Amino acid sequence: MRPAENIEKFIKRVRFRASTQMHERTLKDALEAQEKSRKTKSAEIGPNIWRIIMKSRITKLATAAVIVLAVVLSVTILNQTATPVWAIDQSIEAIDKYNAVVIEGLESERTWMENGSLELRPYKSWAVANKDQTMIEKYRTEVEGFLILTTNGQKTWRYDPKTNKVHIENRAYIASECWFGSRFLEQIKALLGKVEVKPNWEVTFSKDPSTGKQRAFLKIAWLAKRYNGPRSICLEFDVESKLPVSLKQWENANWEGPATLIAKKITYLENLPDDLFEFEIPEGATVIEE
Repeated sequence: MRPAENIEKFIKRVRFRASTQMHERTLKDALEAQEKSRKTKSAEIGPNIWRIIMKSRITKLATAAVIVLAVVLSVTILNQTATPVWAIDQSIEAIDKYNAVVIEGLESERTWMENGSLELRPYKSWAVANKDQTMIEKYRTEVEGFLILTTNGQKTWRYDPKTNKVHIENRAYIASECWFGSRFLEQIKALLGKVEVKPNWEVTFSKDPSTGKQRAFLKIAWLAKRYNGPRSICLEFDVESKLPVSLKQWENANWEGPATLIAKKITYLENLPDDLFEFEIPEGATVIEE
């Protein structure tokens, strides 16, 4: 099934209640901007609100692929000169310049420890889009420092460090369905005219304590069990570059408790070296070709 069809199926019949606090903040910003415009006899301005849905597929890196469904919409905020601080269209344009991404974070197998905390394992993944930036072509992932899966777009290697077994498939990684890029976001935006969607969302701004850079935090929640709900996410954008820089996901609609997936650092790049997606068979490993 094509990404757009998956997304359309996901948002069908989903309705949410928008955040009242966010509406109040947006209205307040608009009124303040209008008052400043009147006093300075400048051009009349008003709030420009953009709403969009974005679906993100994140592979559960330790095992078979797990689809993370996310509905994302953004709000344009006015600063003192009525210039948008961050808007989804700006992110679409920014991501279009990059063909590769590196993600570092923590993931779980929904395993709970004796003290009641969720067991999380560190992972790092690399991905390169195809020529049209519609799918992932090359992919590599490490969990707890072990390379467990890589594909060069033609062949896929899966490695189990516990059993020292390597499974080789003469095909691309089958979960590499979608590339999170500008074309993908544009497809999502086009779907807005087909259904009425009212997600529970909130946008806040703050500075990164380590760099001092301005960040936009977009929180989205949905309830539909048909689409792996209830679920909620928090997506962080760098206001200057407009690129997403981190993500968290919870298996509830309230952003409560331990997150089951944490992308601590998301870095977009122009490209990655080809040899990164090759695999060297470990000494003494059992090789199974499929």
